[in-house]
Amino acid sequence: MSIMEQLDAYRALLDKKEQLAEAVKENNRAIEAARDALADSMVSEETVQIVRDGYSYTLTPKTKYSKAAGQDEALMDALRNYGLGSLIRETVNAQSLQGAMSALAEENDDELPEEFEGLVNVYTFNDVTRRKARAFHKQ
Repeated sequence: MSIMEQLDAYRALLDKKEQLAEAVKENNRAIEAARDALADSMVSEETVQIVRDGYSYTLTPKTKYSKAAGQDEALMDALRNYGLGSLIRETVNAQSLQGAMSALAEENDDELPEEFEGLVNVYTFNDVTRRKARAFHKQ
């Protein structure tokens, strides 16, 4: 396979990945809408469970909770005050770590300081980036 054929195959896979990601999002929205409509029908018809084609569908009330935007510190304090401090986990965002480690390595002859040895995995590979090419004119 020539490099141009490999490039075309690579591009096709990247395009398919984008299409599949969008298809998954669309499918998830459709599933949510269908679930909501089915649940509404089951409630209005007072049907708690239905069996069809070997599957049982049961109406199950659920409540979900998530952090309110901009309230991290207040939430952490409230959790601690209620004895739920064990829920709090320190985390490092992967992209932030990538940026910080890249900057450190750049300042240190492309090597991480020894303090990070065994704490940060380093994986080197060759990537191929894709961007829209600017139109150019043959001369």
